[in-house]
Amino acid sequence: MNILLFGEFSGLFTNIKEALMSCGHKVFLVSDGNGYKDLPADFRYDAYKYNSKGRYKSILCVLNLWRNKRLLRGYDIVFFQDPSILSRRVWINRPIYDYMLKHNKKSVLCGAGDTTIESDYWYNTNTKVKHYIQGMYDACIRRGSVPLLHNEKLRSWENELMNRVDAYIPILYEYAEPFRQYKSFMRTIRIPIPVHKIPFSPNIVRDKIVFMHGISTRPEAKGTPLILQAFDRLKEKYSQEAEFVTAKGLPFKEYMALVGRSNVILDCTNGYSFAMNVLFSLAQGKVVMGANEPKGNKELGIEGVNPVINLRPDVDQICSQIEYVIHNKNKIEEWGQVSRKYVEDYHNALLIGKEYDECFKKLMDDNSGIGDNQIK
Repeated sequence: MNILLFGEFSGLFTNIKEALMSCGHKVFLVSDGNGYKDLPADFRYDAYKYNSKGRYKSILCVLNLWRNKRLLRGYDIVFFQDPSILSRRVWINRPIYDYMLKHNKKSVLCGAGDTTIESDYWYNTNTKVKHYIQGMYDACIRRGSVPLLHNEKLRSWENELMNRVDAYIPILYEYAEPFRQYKSFMRTIRIPIPVHKIPFSPNIVRDKIVFMHGISTRPEAKGTPLILQAFDRLKEKYSQEAEFVTAKGLPFKEYMALVGRSNVILDCTNGYSFAMNVLFSLAQGKVVMGANEPKGNKELGIEGVNPVINLRPDVDQICSQIEYVIHNKNKIEEWGQVSRKYVEDYHNALLIGKEYDECFKKLMDDNSGIGDNQIK
């Protein structure tokens, strides 16, 4: 099959491309490189992106895509990473999405990015994810950007797209649960990781245990303020045993290099599941702390022990988990080996590629499609 991947967050579609290519498919990835992360793409539509700000930046990206629209048509499948890749303003996204829906045989939406449907669902369900949603909303208001929560225009667009695409494939429980009622919903497929390309070395503690937390562009959503409070509380107490490091705004390669120099990675406190950053760290053999609840594991079909140490949005609980690792420092190398094996067993890109291959072939065999992807 000839497949178009549209969008990129944290390297997910870069990995899915490799997974699909391992099954013999021809894949073309179009993205903006995920901003400062500077991730690879076959076509980068952000050629003009850094010459402008705000909505004009998005408009210039759309114009660049429109000038190169020949690259967006004629595929067996177009796979969108998100309903609003270009902007959270519907009128900016619609022309490009409409064009790709019309000029490709089948369309698939990946459940991997934050949406209004998802945000409203979790906010009103009063769960662990509500902290993430509130943090997202606060960050948007502070920056003057378009919030997802209670955004009726975006909700209408997402609902329309869910009913137009032929399939919706989530990657995590958080992106599956709010969408099960749609006829385009398909089973969750785990995130693929190219384990064979990620070097593994024993997780050996040198002078001190190095704890590292990467600060995202939405720190409140991921629970960063709570993690930083925990770091501050423990720095002096364990000054001889541990070092606490933070990183912000690094290109992907530099971030991964910092992960390589660390022993323990702290990710997110808010949610049921973990995603790309955690998996890349596990593949390197790191001990990882993050969101890891039973419902998230059940969604992914995880039967064995998940090595990620669960964090909750509570400073005392975070401190307790950090201290547990410090007091069991002699187990860190062993835990690192378990981390690597977990990724090899459950997230190997070569195995996950076969799952996507199966879903896409089934989709192509269904001449009627699941949704109606034609423009009325």
